[in-house]
Amino acid sequence: MRLSCLALPLLIVIAAGPAAAHGDGMPIGPDDLWHHWTFDPWIWVPLIIVHWLYGRGVLRLWNKAGWGRGISMPRVGAFIGGELILVFSLISPLDSLGETLFSAHMAQHTLLVAVAPPLLLAGLPGAAYPWALPRGFLTTAVQTRGARWVARALSWSLRPLPAAIMHGVALWVWHAPVLFDAALESSLLHTLEHISFFGTGLLFWQSLALSSRSTAGVAFGIAAGFLTLIHSGFLSALITFAPDPLYEWYLNRTATWGMGALEDQQLAGLLMGVPMGMVYLLACLALAARFLEPTHSPPEFARTADAKRVLP
Repeated sequence: MRLSCLALPLLIVIAAGPAAAHGDGMPIGPDDLWHHWTFDPWIWVPLIIVHWLYGRGVLRLWNKAGWGRGISMPRVGAFIGGELILVFSLISPLDSLGETLFSAHMAQHTLLVAVAPPLLLAGLPGAAYPWALPRGFLTTAVQTRGARWVARALSWSLRPLPAAIMHGVALWVWHAPVLFDAALESSLLHTLEHISFFGTGLLFWQSLALSSRSTAGVAFGIAAGFLTLIHSGFLSALITFAPDPLYEWYLNRTATWGMGALEDQQLAGLLMGVPMGMVYLLACLALAARFLEPTHSPPEFARTADAKRVLP
């Protein structure tokens, strides 16, 4: 269940990677922006496949359990919202604009890290996808040696603190100027960057959801969320208050947008610090509210086997 919950949404970014390294390298001006949609099949075909599988699974589940049972309409809406965020991040002109403005690139990364993953997970993909697959396929697949090894590794990485550490390492490593500039020039590195951000984001948000199953788990979830809030805020401050531009790629590219490279960098730092920080803070507050409840029952998207009693 946990494996299917994380693997299929991640397929979107893995497949999108080869096309995501920004095409011709030329700066984009305001008048040119809306001509830079990314209609690459390596991006929209995986999006359609994941959407179709999720919709098929939900409809088959509802046909068996009853309309809205197992996965509610708001949960379906959350998943669709996550898909729309991915469309905006990977297909809209925001993707191409990321090679001209660091702030646009940071906005894309914020959506991939802090907005799309929790929305997708809130849609209970781990409960929907088994219904979309052929009968018995999942049971057979998880019995293979490779699947058992992945499940063990995933079980460890879904603990709040390991997930938060991996998520933090991805944020800090890829925002190092040398690697960040290199990723803008290399399709392979840009693919790895997107996989790192989105993949560790899925792990981090799922770990927070799972942590709400017990009082001790909630405490670790709050600690992981607070750690992420603090270190991402510190990274944001380093970018925002740097006295000089950190990323050579963006030098002499931002003039057509009426600002210098340093101003663009300051805006990027604020985009990381404020919207992303608010999402992490809200997650900590939500977990703290559950910690104060007299009893703890796992939220619906933390227990993606909510429809287990009617599994195919």
